[in-house]
Amino acid sequence: MLGEQQRKQAFNTIILTQCLGMVTGALFQNGFYLNYFSKLGVSSATIALLFSVPPLLGSFLLLPFAYHSDRMGKKRLALAGQVLLVASLLLMMSAAWGGEHGALSLVVVALLVFCAGGSLQGASWFALMSPIVPKEVRGRFFGRLRVTFMTVCILFTLGVTRLLKANDGMPVFQSVLGVVLVAAVFRFFTYARIPELEDPQGAAGTGSSFIGALRAVLASPGIVPFNAYILLVTLFTAGVPIIFGLMQKDVFDFTPAQITMAGTLFLGGNVTGNLLGGRVVDRFGTRPVFRLTHLAYAAVMLGMLARPWMPWPIMAHAYACSFLFSLVGAAAGVAITSEVMALIPAVNKSLSTAVNATLINLSTALAGLAVARSIGWDLFPFEWRMAGEAFTAYDALLLLFSLLALLMLLAIGLVPRIKARTERIPQGTFPRV
Repeated sequence: MLGEQQRKQAFNTIILTQCLGMVTGALFQNGFYLNYFSKLGVSSATIALLFSVPPLLGSFLLLPFAYHSDRMGKKRLALAGQVLLVASLLLMMSAAWGGEHGALSLVVVALLVFCAGGSLQGASWFALMSPIVPKEVRGRFFGRLRVTFMTVCILFTLGVTRLLKANDGMPVFQSVLGVVLVAAVFRFFTYARIPELEDPQGAAGTGSSFIGALRAVLASPGIVPFNAYILLVTLFTAGVPIIFGLMQKDVFDFTPAQITMAGTLFLGGNVTGNLLGGRVVDRFGTRPVFRLTHLAYAAVMLGMLARPWMPWPIMAHAYACSFLFSLVGAAAGVAITSEVMALIPAVNKSLSTAVNATLINLSTALAGLAVARSIGWDLFPFEWRMAGEAFTAYDALLLLFSLLALLMLLAIGLVPRIKARTERIPQGTFPRV
């Protein structure tokens, strides 16, 4: 057990570690990689496909990594994962020198290595945190953690926006990646300082096989129906931020700095949604929040289609939609986390939380693949008209996703009726270009 001073030191180390790590994740969320891949000459359909690679691979890696982290040591695998994250950034930087054909290959390899490293860490993160953070302060600590690292990500993104506004040449992109690389190297040493309080060999359930442990987790009350609900909801919403980013690039002709500013507001919506969502879940429970977010998801998507009739500039409208969609998604994420933490069984903790993360990754990947293939195969006409106004294939996808989000209101019954205090997960998946 940790003393009070040791626990405070551990809390500070955890916060610093996540701030350094989430800067790497912010490159997916703040539009940086969208701009970088465009600079490398990658097409929009291929960009959407690339962003489905990490969650798709993660959906296969999280469960076995979580199983082994309970047996081999959580920090041991997590530090190996950090080495892979550093390697992925080196590969991503080298893509600028890869030439016309080599650049795309290097980007794909970098994303694969990134996902392997991130999965090694994500599989054991919650089990590592569980004995360090007492139950009575868990919600407050994770709330402080998320707000802190999201603030760092916003400040980082504002700095990147200023750089790209002044100069959007390839050396600037590589310089930003270089800064993130230094942060990733430093993170290896801060991660190593996080105490591992549980003996992996003493964890309950370690004597069972992977299949036996997974069956035990799935047999826990409420696990299967709730995760089925989350898979469907994520499938119909996770592709929307990708569509927003591609619309900013292809339809609205935003500059790299303007796209990155939209990413900043997306991160800001995430922070706001976490703060508001936690209070609403604590007061009203998760089911009302899920109902509200279904309606809000559809409203924001349809709101993007309403842009021709709005009196303000298209940039303000696109920024507002990015902010609001992120806010809704973060509030829904708080409700999801509250359910997951209430449903988690006493044994195989890493594996049980990895089930939820795996299904979120899988549905996120499928959503990205659906967007990529619909664009690449021209499933929707690139130009069509409604009420005398011109729209695009991206708008057709938004209309489809909004209708599916509303239909998912019929699946609310899959959410167990439980009461639980809100506990925010201190990391996300791969939500946005």
